[in-house]
Amino acid sequence: MKFRIVPSTADGRVQLLTTYLINDTLAIDAGAIAIGLSSEEQLRIRSIIITHAHLDHIFSLPLYLTDMFEEIREPVMIYATRSDFDALRRHIFNTRVWITMDTMKNDGVSLISYQPIKSGQSFFTEGLKVTPVQVTHTVLTHGLIVEDDRSALLFTSDTGPTERIWQVARDCDKLRAIFIDLSFPNRMTELARVSQHHSPATLLDEMSKMNPDTPIYAVHVKAAYRDQIVEEIASLNNRRIIVAEVGREYEF
Repeated sequence: MKFRIVPSTADGRVQLLTTYLINDTLAIDAGAIAIGLSSEEQLRIRSIIITHAHLDHIFSLPLYLTDMFEEIREPVMIYATRSDFDALRRHIFNTRVWITMDTMKNDGVSLISYQPIKSGQSFFTEGLKVTPVQVTHTVLTHGLIVEDDRSALLFTSDTGPTERIWQVARDCDKLRAIFIDLSFPNRMTELARVSQHHSPATLLDEMSKMNPDTPIYAVHVKAAYRDQIVEEIASLNNRRIIVAEVGREYEF
């Protein structure tokens, strides 16, 4: 299974917005989907999973759909909870902010097909099994376990200390990597707690709940604090924890 963080800044080094690309055709979140991918790469995407409707996770979805307006020949599958899809419809795709979903058609073909998801109910898309699991954030948010025949990847999405996703992961013997929100440096641990994100200090506490020996990749590293967080992770001298590189393609 291939994975990469889609770039969202001019230098491509830091992660300002969130889109993760799996096997070129599945996007997890749409923050950077229209920013860090070429037109050809955008057209390969057939499914998008929205973990929650915070701005950095949906920012460029409207741009993606209008930029690809003429080229989309089959609806792109949008997987989201009913509440998140309703938030997109009401607050983004309206006549005041953008255009309505009802008008997003080219030659009569709808640009998207909405696919509702629920916590704990697995579904299949792009040849992969995806299990959404609710995590602990300031709004309803789902982490994801994504599986093919040989491997599985776990994405916490935005979360602070949580429980259920680690319980589900223990039953997944082909788990190859954990991608976890690590937003703030240690000096901002209290802010991480209040906003329900992680710092290196809270990550260390959370590791006791995880599958032992599975590599942990820090993602959602706030751009302003990336250098500090990289230094703090290095000082832990724990080879299991890796700060994921934006734009690099990993294979599991």
